[in-house]
Amino acid sequence: MPDTSTIPIGFLNVVASPHPQGIYHNALQQASLEPVQYRGRDWAIIKPPSKSQSDTQIYEGQICVWTDVNPEEPSIDKTTFQEEIVGDNLKKVFEKQGFNNRTFSYALDENTHKIAIELKNELGKTLSIHLAGKIFQKALERLNTGETTYEVTVQPTEDALKNVLDLHRIDKISILLKRPNPGDHRGDDAEQILRELDDQKLKSAVYQFNRQPGTDGIKLNSRNLTRASVAAENGNVQSSGLNENEQKVHRSTKEYPLVIQKIIDKATSHLIAIRDEVKRFRAT
Repeated sequence: MPDTSTIPIGFLNVVASPHPQGIYHNALQQASLEPVQYRGRDWAIIKPPSKSQSDTQIYEGQICVWTDVNPEEPSIDKTTFQEEIVGDNLKKVFEKQGFNNRTFSYALDENTHKIAIELKNELGKTLSIHLAGKIFQKALERLNTGETTYEVTVQPTEDALKNVLDLHRIDKISILLKRPNPGDHRGDDAEQILRELDDQKLKSAVYQFNRQPGTDGIKLNSRNLTRASVAAENGNVQSSGLNENEQKVHRSTKEYPLVIQKIIDKATSHLIAIRDEVKRFRAT
């Protein structure tokens, strides 16, 4: 039996509005090599994507994350534990270089505007899918203009919405619905939801529901369930209420990201596995 390894792979849903052909890989090209500060002193860049040789609709690239060191703050000698001023030579290194660099591969499917990202690279370094989503959102939102906008949502599991609404008593529901691309969600009801946004010139909409006192909980009608279903992949759905033990709980579709554990032969590159998995969202 050949040696194998397991790669966690997460997914992002990117929506451009409007979305002419080729906009997604062109946007990543424009956003590439521009550092984004995604947390504290942690920074990242998206490297330019290149077209896959095996599939003309897939574009492959990398993201790099690192930590900056403030050269103006004092250091500590780890043998004496005494505070020391950073010398000028070391300051120059800190100003020029980022530290603890980690690189992760990604693959974009232009057809479905989904991005697959390795969350554990070949050196064993890890990245959460939520931080990856934050990096892509910050990088792409800088391209937003009055005419074109970009939204990034972490792809949830298929049962994310069911988990959010599966409370013994639902007291509150909040639906953040961001404009999806036409055709992303099949069915007349989903198309009607998109038309509602279009007719009202809305980029997004928020729907709030609160339980009527004395009732056994919120029961969404079919229209609002469709809104919630679309929002799970394009926005967020939150609930709060009581579980079966009468304990107060709060849930969100963000808590249920789709992360698959891909088992591969150790001789197989991570990029091949990521490229294969990003195709899972294509219609069959």
